[in-house]
Amino acid sequence: MALTEFGKAVRKARIDVGYTLLTMAEELGTTPAFLSGMETGAKKIPAKWVDSIYGFFKSKDYEIKHLSELAHVSNESIPVDGLSLQQKMLVAGFAKSQFTPEELQRFAGLLNQLNGRKDNDE
Repeated sequence: MALTEFGKAVRKARIDVGYTLLTMAEELGTTPAFLSGMETGAKKIPAKWVDSIYGFFKSKDYEIKHLSELAHVSNESIPVDGLSLQQKMLVAGFAKSQFTPEELQRFAGLLNQLNGRKDNDE
């Protein structure tokens, strides 16, 4: 199975901090098979594991940006609980849109600008 975007980010981070799948699994108290399943998309990525993995790397002075969003994309599920109806409608509209990649990039830039971030903070 191919790595998900979440899996690519986690694998790169593991290599960068000098951990193997086995040593990371041991430190997190799980199995290498479970971590591998999350990396490849064979298993859904529970929110508590996103937090654990983020904390693991943060404790190594390594930050993976947007890890939660990468997990949602890999799970093919975006939680909308707690969002307003307008926000839910926007999520649904974008999910079914036929915008080109360039148009979507422009939207992302606008959202970053509205949120006070630079375009390269993605």
